[in-house]
Amino acid sequence: MLFEPNRIYIDESVTDSQFTQNILAKFPKAEQIFLDPSNKEQPYQDVTLSTGKKHLYLKAYQGAPIKLCPGFSKDVLCCNYYVLDLVENCPLECTYCILQAFLNRPIIVLHVNVEEVIDRLKTLIDHSPEQIFRIGTGEHSDSLAIDHIFKINPYLVKSFAHFNNAYLELKTKTDMIEPLIGLNHGGKTVIGWSLNPPEIIKSQEYKTATLDQRLKAASKMADEGYKIAFHFDPIIYYPDWKSGYRQTIESMFDAVDTKQIAWISLGTLRYIPSLKKIAEQRFPNLSIFSNEFIPAEDGKMRYLKIIRQELIQQMSIWISALSPKTPLYICMEKLSVWNKTMQHIPDSPEELDKYLQSNL
Repeated sequence: MLFEPNRIYIDESVTDSQFTQNILAKFPKAEQIFLDPSNKEQPYQDVTLSTGKKHLYLKAYQGAPIKLCPGFSKDVLCCNYYVLDLVENCPLECTYCILQAFLNRPIIVLHVNVEEVIDRLKTLIDHSPEQIFRIGTGEHSDSLAIDHIFKINPYLVKSFAHFNNAYLELKTKTDMIEPLIGLNHGGKTVIGWSLNPPEIIKSQEYKTATLDQRLKAASKMADEGYKIAFHFDPIIYYPDWKSGYRQTIESMFDAVDTKQIAWISLGTLRYIPSLKKIAEQRFPNLSIFSNEFIPAEDGKMRYLKIIRQELIQQMSIWISALSPKTPLYICMEKLSVWNKTMQHIPDSPEELDKYLQSNL
């Protein structure tokens, strides 16, 4: 799926950026609207979640270069993961995507001051040489879906190759790997694919690559020397889930040698309450939110604990049987769920972080 905006907003402060100029040159037919950054009025207030995927906003990022993963909490066992958000929103259409209810702008935002952000990041990690940072870009957008246009990832990959104590993870549901081929990554970049059975991809993950396309891309990147990660998140409970997920796991290990897999994560479907109404309005006949969900302490709706434990435990058994040495972890779950479902149970976020680092 090729992205092509029909309208581009440009903060006047980034007009001279090379990233800005390159993008404007790619889309000469797109309407261009230049904005005064001091003017707080938003010219895209009438844009919907669907039409906003054809609108692009170029601006500068002013915040901290990285932040702890938003799932980090004292109540769950987290892995000390950091996120780097240079792109906000996504051209893909996953029915369960939290961005539909989370982001305050219904358009795709690109922060074009990439060099400045990377310089700030380098300063930050250089000040903590004893710490190993694992940093991902797929929190607020798919990492690869439109980078054939933006060309941010090659800059990130080549920069991380020279960082002594930081690793980059690019997460995707696509097969848009061309910009990453032939780069000198120095073993410092992990490319992570979100996986689901073909029937879930077809019915819930619109405009994404098929399972076969994702796994072929993962195999190609493994041949390029990249470490590969896989994320079964969200795991969705449906009548044929055991057959669907078992076959998907088998296909995953057929595609990529276990020696090239950095880690695998598990996480069941969860959502903030406001998402359900938005998603059901955008995707008629949506049924994935009709199972037995309960409000959890973190404010999210989750499957009943017995369902979550069954899903995670069975996935853990299948994966560990085929690759017992690959680090396997649960995303955003309490230690009580780990105790019921996992073979390797870290005592703390720090131990979990070291467990994942051990395979890089």
